[in-house]
Amino acid sequence: MTQRDKVEEITKRLHETDRDILRAIEKRARIVQDLVGLRSDAAKLSPITDPERMRSLEQGATAPLSAAAIRPIFAAIDAACRVYEVAPRVACVGPEGGFPFLAAGLHFGPRAELLRAETPEKALEEVARSQVDYAVVTYETLRDGLAFATIQAIASLDLKLVGEREVTHTLALVNKTGNGSDVERVYASTIHHALCEAWLGQNYPKATVLHVRSAVMAAELAAENHGAAAVIPARLVTAHELRTVAENVADEGEMRIRYGVVSRLPMARTGADATALIFGVHDRPGALYDVLQAFKEKNCNLRRIQSRAVPGGDGWEYVFYVEVSGHVTDRPVVAALEGVKQRARLLKIVGSFPLDAADVSPPSSSASR
Repeated sequence: MTQRDKVEEITKRLHETDRDILRAIEKRARIVQDLVGLRSDAAKLSPITDPERMRSLEQGATAPLSAAAIRPIFAAIDAACRVYEVAPRVACVGPEGGFPFLAAGLHFGPRAELLRAETPEKALEEVARSQVDYAVVTYETLRDGLAFATIQAIASLDLKLVGEREVTHTLALVNKTGNGSDVERVYASTIHHALCEAWLGQNYPKATVLHVRSAVMAAELAAENHGAAAVIPARLVTAHELRTVAENVADEGEMRIRYGVVSRLPMARTGADATALIFGVHDRPGALYDVLQAFKEKNCNLRRIQSRAVPGGDGWEYVFYVEVSGHVTDRPVVAALEGVKQRARLLKIVGSFPLDAADVSPPSSSASR
């Protein structure tokens, strides 16, 4: 067998395997339809592959496929398999093609209607006014920690956190050819330019940087004009038939962001959940200890606790944010929250949500990049 014959034979096997994968995904999509049809309200949008099953898939991966590749593959398949009777309307903060839009696409799939909101507060207000079904907002970053103002807005508007999605974003410099010597001007949104300003200045000091409304517009302009390049999220590159000139061009490297999915309706129990809440304590010795003891007495695991000073009374008061393992309807959590109500100055349930990853703590604001 000649070299050419071997290549043709291997290519044929590859195409046959691709067709088998397509048939398997179609079969999975039909199964997902059956499963989602039995769910109600916000639960229709919860992950199809739960954290324990995802971990099992990762552990079952064999060479040459790495365990790290499993989650992105199945996240994409999960999103593509979602079929809605009525596509959900989702408010996302910032310009089209920005990081929140990408996170929403991963969570809701390609059929969701993604709408722009100027700020997290406006996105949440759209949910409260029933103008959209969900909002996807930045909930936590490694650099800035918890978005406490957003969490307080969720609670004050009586909305519910119903999902989380942790995404690692990278920016790429792209153009039509993939050749860096062709770059004369660079299109970028103001946000993305700010994230890689030092890198561009060092590597392309003579290139003119032009601000545009969104990453999508930057990509379209780069695709249309020779000599033009764009700074866009790496996840957008293949969608616009562009080639990568340089990867991971942000000044601080990869950006790990945890997003919150917010709805008017609470999320049903999935069996792999966490519950977020905020509480305040009375101004007396041992007040915080007494509240935390309520969780210990009912054997409830606190995944995290963080304090924040807020204006109140004649000075400052401290509010505590807690995530506890379990759903708000689980008996141990119900009993613990009853104890908290009796001992705390205030208590607000932010919401129960399916975990994006099993037994993995959210990014810590004290961690370094």
